[in-house]
Amino acid sequence: MNKIASWVGLPLLGLCVSLNANAADTLNRNSPLRSATSNHTTTIEKLLDTNTLTQSELQQNAQEWGLTKEEWQRYLQIQKGERGVWSPNLDPLTTLGIEAKTEAERNRYAEMLARKMYERVERELAFQRAYDKAFAKLYPNELPFEVKPHILQASGRVIYFTRLDNCAKCELDISRILSHVDKNTPIDIYVVGSNDKAIREWAKKHQIDPIKVQKRLITLNHDTGYWLQYAKGKIPAAFQIQQDGQWQSLVY
Repeated sequence: MNKIASWVGLPLLGLCVSLNANAADTLNRNSPLRSATSNHTTTIEKLLDTNTLTQSELQQNAQEWGLTKEEWQRYLQIQKGERGVWSPNLDPLTTLGIEAKTEAERNRYAEMLARKMYERVERELAFQRAYDKAFAKLYPNELPFEVKPHILQASGRVIYFTRLDNCAKCELDISRILSHVDKNTPIDIYVVGSNDKAIREWAKKHQIDPIKVQKRLITLNHDTGYWLQYAKGKIPAAFQIQQDGQWQSLVY
Protein backbone atom coordinates (compact mmCIF):
# COMPACT_ATOMS: atom_id res chain seq x y z
CA MET A 1 0.00 0.00 0.00
CA ASN A 2 2.71 2.48 0.99
CA LYS A 3 4.68 1.77 -2.16
CA ILE A 4 1.70 2.54 -4.34
CA ALA A 5 0.53 5.46 -2.27
CA SER A 6 3.89 7.18 -2.61
CA TRP A 7 3.23 7.50 -6.33
CA VAL A 8 -0.03 9.33 -5.88
CA GLY A 9 -0.15 13.13 -5.72
CA LEU A 10 -2.95 15.64 -6.15
CA PRO A 11 -3.19 16.01 -9.97
CA LEU A 12 -3.43 19.78 -10.28
CA LEU A 13 -0.94 19.87 -13.13
CA GLY A 14 -3.68 21.22 -15.35
CA LEU A 15 -3.52 24.47 -13.38
CA CYS A 16 0.06 25.08 -14.54
CA VAL A 17 1.04 26.30 -17.99
CA SER A 18 3.81 24.62 -19.99
CA LEU A 19 4.44 25.19 -23.68
CA ASN A 20 5.93 22.64 -26.05
CA ALA A 21 6.86 23.31 -29.65
CA ASN A 22 3.38 22.55 -30.95
CA ALA A 23 1.73 24.75 -28.36
CA ALA A 24 4.10 27.61 -29.14
CA ASP A 25 3.30 27.26 -32.82
CA THR A 26 -0.40 27.36 -32.04
CA LEU A 27 0.00 30.53 -30.00
CA ASN A 28 1.86 32.15 -32.87
CA ARG A 29 -1.04 31.48 -35.21
CA ASN A 30 -3.82 32.48 -32.86
CA SER A 31 -4.45 35.16 -30.28
CA PRO A 32 -4.61 33.98 -26.63
CA LEU A 33 -8.28 34.93 -26.43
CA ARG A 34 -9.18 33.04 -29.57
CA SER A 35 -7.17 29.99 -28.52
CA ALA A 36 -8.68 29.88 -25.04
CA THR A 37 -12.20 30.35 -26.42
CA SER A 38 -11.73 27.63 -29.03
CA ASN A 39 -10.37 25.13 -26.52
CA HIS A 40 -13.12 25.97 -24.06
CA THR A 41 -15.82 25.51 -26.71
CA THR A 42 -14.45 22.18 -27.94
CA THR A 43 -13.76 20.71 -24.52
CA ILE A 44 -16.73 21.97 -22.58
CA GLU A 45 -19.68 23.04 -24.74
CA LYS A 46 -19.47 20.22 -27.26
CA LEU A 47 -18.48 17.40 -24.91
CA LEU A 48 -20.09 18.44 -21.63
CA ASP A 49 -23.26 20.33 -22.60
CA THR A 50 -26.03 19.11 -20.29
CA ASN A 51 -28.61 19.87 -22.99
CA THR A 52 -27.17 17.16 -25.26
CA LEU A 53 -26.90 14.46 -22.57
CA THR A 54 -29.73 12.07 -21.80
CA GLN A 55 -30.64 11.28 -18.19
CA SER A 56 -29.07 7.82 -18.53
CA GLU A 57 -25.84 9.33 -19.86
CA LEU A 58 -25.72 11.79 -16.97
CA GLN A 59 -26.27 8.97 -14.52
CA GLN A 60 -23.62 6.80 -16.16
CA ASN A 61 -21.01 9.59 -16.18
CA ALA A 62 -21.74 10.40 -12.54
CA GLN A 63 -21.50 6.79 -11.39
CA GLU A 64 -18.13 6.35 -13.10
CA TRP A 65 -16.71 8.97 -10.72
CA GLY A 66 -18.79 7.95 -7.68
CA LEU A 67 -20.94 11.09 -7.92
CA THR A 68 -24.65 11.76 -7.86
CA LYS A 69 -26.38 13.09 -10.96
CA GLU A 70 -26.74 16.47 -9.25
CA GLU A 71 -23.01 16.59 -8.48
CA TRP A 72 -22.18 15.77 -12.09
CA GLN A 73 -24.45 18.57 -13.31
CA ARG A 74 -22.73 20.96 -10.91
CA TYR A 75 -19.37 19.88 -12.34
CA LEU A 76 -20.62 20.62 -15.86
CA GLN A 77 -21.87 24.04 -14.81
CA ILE A 78 -18.55 24.87 -13.13
CA GLN A 79 -16.66 23.88 -16.28
CA LYS A 80 -18.76 26.29 -18.33
CA GLY A 81 -17.45 29.17 -16.24
CA GLU A 82 -14.01 30.58 -15.52
CA ARG A 83 -12.74 27.25 -14.14
CA GLY A 84 -13.34 25.68 -17.53
CA VAL A 85 -11.17 28.35 -19.17
CA TRP A 86 -8.41 28.07 -16.58
CA SER A 87 -8.42 24.26 -16.41
CA PRO A 88 -10.41 22.84 -19.34
CA ASN A 89 -9.38 19.21 -18.79
CA LEU A 90 -9.55 19.07 -15.00
CA ASP A 91 -11.19 15.89 -13.68
CA PRO A 92 -14.60 16.07 -11.95
CA LEU A 93 -13.39 15.28 -8.41
CA THR A 94 -10.62 17.88 -8.47
CA THR A 95 -12.98 20.44 -10.01
CA LEU A 96 -15.65 19.88 -7.38
CA GLY A 97 -13.06 19.82 -4.60
CA ILE A 98 -11.55 23.14 -5.63
CA GLU A 99 -14.98 24.73 -5.89
CA ALA A 100 -16.35 23.07 -2.73
CA LYS A 101 -18.61 25.23 -0.56
CA THR A 102 -17.72 23.64 2.79
CA GLU A 103 -14.68 22.01 4.36
CA ALA A 104 -16.56 18.73 4.78
CA GLU A 105 -17.42 18.74 1.09
CA ARG A 106 -13.81 19.52 0.16
CA ASN A 107 -12.51 16.68 2.35
CA ARG A 108 -15.00 14.23 0.86
CA TYR A 109 -13.89 14.96 -2.71
CA ALA A 110 -10.24 14.76 -1.66
CA GLU A 111 -10.80 11.28 -0.23
CA MET A 112 -12.69 10.16 -3.33
CA LEU A 113 -9.86 11.45 -5.52
CA ALA A 114 -7.23 9.66 -3.43
CA ARG A 115 -9.07 6.36 -3.94
CA LYS A 116 -9.54 7.00 -7.65
CA MET A 117 -5.87 7.87 -8.16
CA TYR A 118 -4.75 4.82 -6.17
CA GLU A 119 -6.80 2.56 -8.44
CA ARG A 120 -5.47 4.31 -11.54
CA VAL A 121 -1.82 3.99 -10.49
CA GLU A 122 -2.29 0.33 -9.58
CA ARG A 123 -3.55 -0.39 -13.10
CA GLU A 124 -0.75 1.63 -14.71
CA LEU A 125 1.91 -0.13 -12.65
CA ALA A 126 0.47 -3.52 -13.55
CA PHE A 127 0.65 -2.63 -17.23
CA GLN A 128 4.17 -1.20 -16.83
CA ARG A 129 5.32 -4.52 -15.36
CA ALA A 130 3.70 -6.42 -18.23
CA TYR A 131 5.34 -4.04 -20.71
CA ASP A 132 8.76 -4.48 -19.10
CA LYS A 133 8.43 -8.25 -19.28
CA ALA A 134 7.41 -8.15 -22.94
CA PHE A 135 10.15 -5.65 -23.81
CA ALA A 136 12.83 -7.76 -22.11
CA LYS A 137 11.67 -10.80 -24.07
CA LEU A 138 11.56 -9.05 -27.46
CA TYR A 139 14.56 -6.72 -27.07
CA PRO A 140 16.89 -8.21 -24.42
CA ASN A 141 19.78 -5.90 -25.29
CA GLU A 142 17.86 -2.61 -25.32
CA LEU A 143 17.03 -0.22 -22.47
CA PRO A 144 13.29 0.20 -21.82
CA PHE A 145 11.50 3.52 -21.43
CA GLU A 146 8.66 4.30 -19.07
CA VAL A 147 5.30 3.65 -20.77
CA LYS A 148 3.75 6.78 -19.30
CA PRO A 149 6.36 8.97 -17.61
CA HIS A 150 5.13 10.60 -14.43
CA ILE A 151 6.93 12.12 -11.49
CA LEU A 152 7.32 9.63 -8.66
CA GLN A 153 6.79 11.43 -5.35
CA ALA A 154 8.90 9.00 -3.28
CA SER A 155 11.13 10.47 -0.58
CA GLY A 156 14.81 10.52 -1.54
CA ARG A 157 14.19 10.05 -5.25
CA VAL A 158 16.28 12.25 -7.57
CA ILE A 159 14.67 13.92 -10.59
CA TYR A 160 17.16 14.97 -13.28
CA PHE A 161 16.45 17.00 -16.43
CA THR A 162 18.88 17.04 -19.34
CA ARG A 163 19.05 17.24 -23.11
CA LEU A 164 21.26 15.61 -25.74
CA ASP A 165 21.78 18.49 -28.16
CA ASN A 166 23.00 22.09 -27.87
CA CYS A 167 24.04 21.63 -24.25
CA ALA A 168 27.76 21.11 -23.65
CA LYS A 169 27.20 21.45 -19.91
CA CYS A 170 24.68 18.60 -19.99
CA GLU A 171 27.25 16.27 -21.54
CA LEU A 172 29.70 16.93 -18.71
CA ASP A 173 27.10 16.99 -15.96
CA ILE A 174 25.60 13.52 -16.40
CA SER A 175 28.74 11.81 -15.02
CA ARG A 176 28.64 14.05 -11.96
CA ILE A 177 25.02 13.34 -11.13
CA LEU A 178 25.42 9.58 -11.66
CA SER A 179 28.48 9.49 -9.42
CA HIS A 180 26.69 11.61 -6.81
CA VAL A 181 23.74 9.27 -6.35
CA ASP A 182 24.70 6.05 -4.58
CA LYS A 183 23.60 2.58 -5.60
CA ASN A 184 20.48 2.78 -3.41
CA THR A 185 19.28 6.21 -4.55
CA PRO A 186 16.78 6.02 -7.43
CA ILE A 187 17.09 8.63 -10.17
CA ASP A 188 14.56 9.50 -12.88
CA ILE A 189 16.23 10.99 -15.96
CA TYR A 190 14.00 13.19 -18.14
CA VAL A 191 15.42 13.94 -21.58
CA VAL A 192 14.14 17.06 -23.33
CA GLY A 193 13.57 16.90 -27.08
CA SER A 194 15.00 13.60 -28.30
CA ASN A 195 14.04 10.18 -29.65
CA ASP A 196 14.34 6.60 -28.41
CA LYS A 197 17.36 5.68 -30.51
CA ALA A 198 19.36 8.76 -29.52
CA ILE A 199 18.57 8.28 -25.83
CA ARG A 200 19.61 4.61 -25.92
CA GLU A 201 22.88 5.49 -27.64
CA TRP A 202 23.44 8.24 -25.07
CA ALA A 203 22.73 5.81 -22.21
CA LYS A 204 25.23 3.29 -23.58
CA LYS A 205 27.84 6.00 -24.08
CA HIS A 206 27.52 7.04 -20.44
CA GLN A 207 27.44 3.43 -19.26
CA ILE A 208 24.06 3.62 -17.61
CA ASP A 209 23.58 0.23 -15.96
CA PRO A 210 20.79 -1.80 -17.65
CA ILE A 211 20.24 -3.73 -14.40
CA LYS A 212 19.49 -0.48 -12.56
CA VAL A 213 17.08 0.47 -15.33
CA GLN A 214 15.28 -2.86 -15.04
CA LYS A 215 15.07 -2.48 -11.25
CA ARG A 216 13.89 1.15 -11.64
CA LEU A 217 16.82 2.54 -9.71
CA ILE A 218 17.28 4.51 -12.93
CA THR A 219 14.39 5.36 -15.25
CA LEU A 220 14.70 6.88 -18.73
CA ASN A 221 11.86 9.21 -19.69
CA HIS A 222 10.88 11.50 -22.53
CA ASP A 223 10.08 14.88 -21.01
CA THR A 224 6.43 15.80 -21.60
CA GLY A 225 6.40 19.23 -19.99
CA TYR A 226 7.76 18.56 -16.51
CA TRP A 227 11.02 20.39 -17.33
CA LEU A 228 9.31 23.73 -17.90
CA GLN A 229 6.93 23.18 -15.02
CA TYR A 230 9.44 22.16 -12.37
CA ALA A 231 12.89 23.31 -13.56
CA LYS A 232 11.51 26.54 -15.07
CA GLY A 233 13.72 26.13 -18.15
CA LYS A 234 17.00 25.56 -16.30
CA ILE A 235 19.05 22.72 -17.75
CA PRO A 236 20.64 20.54 -16.55
CA ALA A 237 18.68 20.54 -13.32
CA ALA A 238 18.40 18.09 -10.44
CA PHE A 239 15.98 17.87 -7.52
CA GLN A 240 15.50 15.47 -4.63
CA ILE A 241 12.14 14.64 -3.08
CA GLN A 242 12.11 15.42 0.66
CA GLN A 243 10.24 13.62 3.46
CA ASP A 244 7.42 16.17 3.30
CA GLY A 245 7.08 15.72 -0.46
CA GLN A 246 8.72 19.05 -1.27
CA TRP A 247 11.32 19.36 -4.02
CA GLN A 248 14.77 20.56 -3.04
CA SER A 249 17.32 21.68 -5.60
CA LEU A 250 20.17 19.17 -5.46
CA VAL A 251 23.74 20.39 -5.05
CA TYR A 252 26.27 17.89 -6.38
